[in-house]
Amino acid sequence: MKYSVLLLLLICFKINAQCWKTVSTSSLTTLAIKNDGTLWGWGYNFNGQLGDGTTTNRTSPVQIGNSSDWKMVSAGQVFTLAIKDNGTLWAWGYNLEGQLGDGTFVNKIVPTQIGTATDWKQISTAYWTAMAIKNNGTLWGWGQNYMYGQLGDGTIINRNVPTQIGIATDWLKVSVGSTHTMAVKNNHTLWVWGNNAYGQFGNGNNTNSLVPIQNGTAADWEDVSVGDYHSIALKTNGTVYSTGSNYDGRLGDGTTNSRNTLVQIGNDTTWQSISAGSFNTICIKNNGTLWGCGDNYNGLLGDGTTDDKLILTQIGTETNWKFSSSCQWHTVALKTDDSLSIWGDNLVAIPDSFSLSPMGINCTNLSEEEYNIATFSIYPNPTQSVLNIQFSTATEIQKISIVDITGKKVLEQTGNFTQINVQNLAQGLYIVSVLTNGKIINHKFVKN
Repeated sequence: MKYSVLLLLLICFKINAQCWKTVSTSSLTTLAIKNDGTLWGWGYNFNGQLGDGTTTNRTSPVQIGNSSDWKMVSAGQVFTLAIKDNGTLWAWGYNLEGQLGDGTFVNKIVPTQIGTATDWKQISTAYWTAMAIKNNGTLWGWGQNYMYGQLGDGTIINRNVPTQIGIATDWLKVSVGSTHTMAVKNNHTLWVWGNNAYGQFGNGNNTNSLVPIQNGTAADWEDVSVGDYHSIALKTNGTVYSTGSNYDGRLGDGTTNSRNTLVQIGNDTTWQSISAGSFNTICIKNNGTLWGCGDNYNGLLGDGTTDDKLILTQIGTETNWKFSSSCQWHTVALKTDDSLSIWGDNLVAIPDSFSLSPMGINCTNLSEEEYNIATFSIYPNPTQSVLNIQFSTATEIQKISIVDITGKKVLEQTGNFTQINVQNLAQGLYIVSVLTNGKIINHKFVKN
């Protein structure tokens, strides 16, 4: 893999990578909340789905507004939902199907409050559909609903405001995909609705449903995660089950045969977290190890290859993973030290660039605030011996540091020098961090 390809993914983490509280990814965007409650986004933005007030694509994290009270975020394909600490609901991005829930079909390029309710608890988004649960256990849906009835309100009518689904007040968790939805109630029963053409309900048939129907009688389901045409479910005993389309092995049962009943993946009873991507599955065990199966286009699974996997395969050897979010093109995950990693396709930065393994950078030596990149340049790049630092205006350099692709500091030079000797560094990808006027500025380079 070319060095330049890896470096483009590294640059996505110029902002304190060990400070993240939660993250959500869609095929085109990634949204994340830091421990200080601020919201950040990067990726495609042509419909304003990042919420930064523009429609400009971003190849590195940008802060969304100035609020520091964000609690939860869910990235849809072309829109975003989020909940604040006070329980209010916010939305932005593409709105042609009414998925923002603000009563209009008008796009929004900044976070817009949806209604006045202050009791939103959980949100889930897909391409053009949103589902949510309130603190009182009621279930709500809005956005696209035609053809498949994935909202579960008994119709195939799109909704542009949050619409209550039934009258039940005991919903615990919900996950919506492109055409179907799964949910768990407080009594740990499993419920499904929408499109079932690929058997993604897991109830033994391929019949669609416009309203929630119970899958079997089991009352030991803990969590669910829905992909485009498959579903993953976690039981309270730590076992994982899958159903639906399987042509790339995303069900993890060792075959490419689609199924319309929930089938246990292996015999392990130590699974604690599940994430269904569009065509793959990512799971985490209680021991913090990360596992994946299914489509591995451009390294979507992060195991260092591009080969599809028919069974859950361990990704690396690290034992401190705690949460993952996968989509059609790339995967993001959090570790217990609150660091953020990403792998897979990086088409937002440059077409056909990708990383086959999780990539992340420590926040210790990287910027919280940056100058306009036009004011700062380095040359030659790539370099074999020395790296020259140049500013467009007179600037006093206080310190220069170089960080490798693991986030480890490998060189440091203090003083007002505009050149640093990198001759003894191994070939590879690096980021040079320049401290000036109390601020750190980053730039990428390749050592030949």
